[in-house]
Amino acid sequence: MKTIFLLAVALVAPLAVQAVTRVACIGDSITYGTGLPDRATQAYPARLQALLGKDYEVRNFGNPGRGVYLHTKRGAEMRGFRHMPEHKAALAWQPDIVICNLGINDNGAFLKTEAARPGTFRDDYLKLLADYAALPTKPKLYIWGKLAPLAPGQTFYRSPEPFLMQAALDEVARHAPATAIDMETPLLPLLLDHFPDAIHPDATAAEVIAQTVAKALGPAPAPAAPAANRPQTATGWAEPWPALPIALPADIADRCETWLCAGQSNMYWTLGQCAGADAEAAATAQHDIRLWDFVTGQWRRLTPANAKQWSAIAVSFAIRRAKATGKPIAILLVDVGGAPTEAFLPAPVMAAVDAKGAPRYPRLLRILTNRKPLNQNEDFPYSWVKAVYGKGDRAWRGWAPGVLWDKGLARVRHLPLTGILWYQGESNASIAMGPDDKPLDGPYMEETLRAIVATLQGLAGKQAPVLMVGLPVLNRPWDRYRALQKQVCAETGAIYLDTFSRGLGDTHNVHPAEKRPFADMASAAASAALGK
Repeated sequence: MKTIFLLAVALVAPLAVQAVTRVACIGDSITYGTGLPDRATQAYPARLQALLGKDYEVRNFGNPGRGVYLHTKRGAEMRGFRHMPEHKAALAWQPDIVICNLGINDNGAFLKTEAARPGTFRDDYLKLLADYAALPTKPKLYIWGKLAPLAPGQTFYRSPEPFLMQAALDEVARHAPATAIDMETPLLPLLLDHFPDAIHPDATAAEVIAQTVAKALGPAPAPAAPAANRPQTATGWAEPWPALPIALPADIADRCETWLCAGQSNMYWTLGQCAGADAEAAATAQHDIRLWDFVTGQWRRLTPANAKQWSAIAVSFAIRRAKATGKPIAILLVDVGGAPTEAFLPAPVMAAVDAKGAPRYPRLLRILTNRKPLNQNEDFPYSWVKAVYGKGDRAWRGWAPGVLWDKGLARVRHLPLTGILWYQGESNASIAMGPDDKPLDGPYMEETLRAIVATLQGLAGKQAPVLMVGLPVLNRPWDRYRALQKQVCAETGAIYLDTFSRGLGDTHNVHPAEKRPFADMASAAASAALGK
């Protein structure tokens, strides 16, 4: 009997030992470790193993040249990782965590495939992830939501494809039960010195990849509490940026008008800095006006006590909409002094192509694919923005194209908008900031206007009006820009507010103190467009 008992203990005891966590790294040549002198120790999965330690077992299932698409070929071979023996081996291993790096090798097939069958990249990627999600281990899935960047000299370095593919990757991240890892941001500083063949990381960059993945696997830090009040500067503020879910206030969500008010300093300029501030602030007590700003990420009810710290045009516009409709008004505020159009544009718009694959906005594409912040970007023509926003004391540390899309506009795109009030353009109309400036290149100005209208109309939907405040009276060479504003609005269905013809503005001040006539004009246009 004693022998049988000891045998039973011997058989059961190993089951009490805690199993290691299995981590499968699937992907292409970057995962595999192509170009590294010692792939077995220097590839990012090997470095990840060293970082995670003995409680984890990390295996490398990389296959050079593989991608997402299931029905395209790379040479004579199928492109899709799902066809590969590494995919089958990873599934058979039944991992607890899966890290997927795929997409770079789909450049070259993306434009043609998506033009013929839109959504194929997203659908094929979701099918791949579904194979792992169906495993009995129910592994946690991670994808490189932003891929490792391409260095100068690589075939697709300044192509629109990687930027259009990023939009497809964003869709995958939204639909898949997976966590997205941003691999682009930590690798960009290493781009010139640590990607010897312009695509594959060296050992230093592979270590950064491993560190980034290890950080993603660890416990998420608690979000920092947003500041109670917005810093009153015209150009910047301190991080962090709240990334909390945005919803309309529950008590007015089904009965309010919801307006996105966005732009640069004339949208930002506070009521307290403008004429008639006391009367306008007092008027907020008569209406139910809520305001959300993208810096704090908070909703507040406007009152005579706080209204003066917010955008004069947005507050006055909201008062007039409340008077016109008798409804609560919800204002979504995305406003930064000096912000150029490029800061508000998503990469898929700047990289958009026509039916033949030609760039719709070639000048904006050059700015985007330069991969430099705007203050260092030789393709970006506005010297004043470069001078002001290149300073190290700014939160931006140099403007990136799309920064206000990512931090502002993209965060409200799911909300039902009544309309959009847009007041921006000073930073895209002339070379610098002075009465003796020269206008910027006409085709460049037209591209910025067409691209922002396309972006705003995409946010607003088919029925919601987009109101564009025309540049007002000022001693600047802005005639051509105003004419293009009017032309683009007429051709796209946006509504042009011709402030110049009405004599609005200040001949010698880029920030006219009297903002109420602008709000009057905008509210009247909104009533005409909405029929109320």
